Amino acid sequence: MTPKIALFANQDSAQIAEIAAEVAALAAEPVILDIQIGRTGKPTVGIGAPGSGAAPRWGDTDFGDIRAVHIRCTAPRTLPVLPPVLNESSYAEYRVSYIQEQALNAATYGFFEHLHLTGRLVINRLTSAYVDHNSKGQFYEKLRAAGFRVPRSLSTSCPDEAGRFLDEVGEAVVKPAIGVGSTRSVTAEDRTRLDELLLCPALFQHRVPGSTIRIHIVGDHVVLPLRILADGVDSRTATRGFEPVTLDPAEEAAIVRANRALGLHYAAWDAILDDDGKLTYLDCNPGPFVMWLPPEHRHTVFGALARYLVAFARTGTLEAAA
Repeated sequence: MTPKIALFANQDSAQIAEIAAEVAALAAEPVILDIQIGRTGKPTVGIGAPGSGAAPRWGDTDFGDIRAVHIRCTAPRTLPVLPPVLNESSYAEYRVSYIQEQALNAATYGFFEHLHLTGRLVINRLTSAYVDHNSKGQFYEKLRAAGFRVPRSLSTSCPDEAGRFLDEVGEAVVKPAIGVGSTRSVTAEDRTRLDELLLCPALFQHRVPGSTIRIHIVGDHVVLPLRILADGVDSRTATRGFEPVTLDPAEEAAIVRANRALGLHYAAWDAILDDDGKLTYLDCNPGPFVMWLPPEHRHTVFGALARYLVAFARTGTLEAAA
């Protein structure tokens, strides 16, 4: 029987379309599904009543014979990520929207957890992986406790604590404490504005010297390590291109262990590579955007992901997939 691979993303995702092509090239059937639920025209989901024997369903799709799933990503809003509050009315509207989203999030999370608990491969479930990605302070402490190298960091809303930290580490960068945003160097002018932390916390971090590296992992393998060529601190700003790099085998093995320690089958990590070949981990993207890479690099990443999914669907074992 032709294995079916469920691929979730927002509607009309170019990235999912490329992954689907890689799945089809392996003589498997891609089943593309819109991850957005709850609005007019969007699908309903169900896992079947206990003991009923009914298969999970996403809209019209029966998951009875689907054994492998990939989720592009979903990023639920968190309360610290608030828009500018112009008045009480706009704030109330935001709160209502946020509360309504919680039921949709719970339904989505529960559906994928059910698939996992009934023996399917889900890459990657929407629980701890995205919490780690969106909450950098937690992510760094979790990795540090497991023995992995991360920058010295401080997430704070206290101006005095921030000032002491900056005095101790010297050159530093600042980024959002929660969610996704740009990274920039801390300037002398910034040091005069630390009182603004009382309105919103930020994450300060020692700036580690070296090259910014994007490392794509599938299963138990680093499939594509790239140096990001960019001007400035934030590698996503004014990116000039990419060049393949060769990592020390011990560093490759370590970052694969870190990936597994976070419960991930697939991810793109951001790290700093120093002159001695050592990696310092900056971020882990469990549903990475890959379309900014050239076609040949996308083929490498998506091809490896498709092989992992299809191998599991055919064998039912992670050992065969990895």
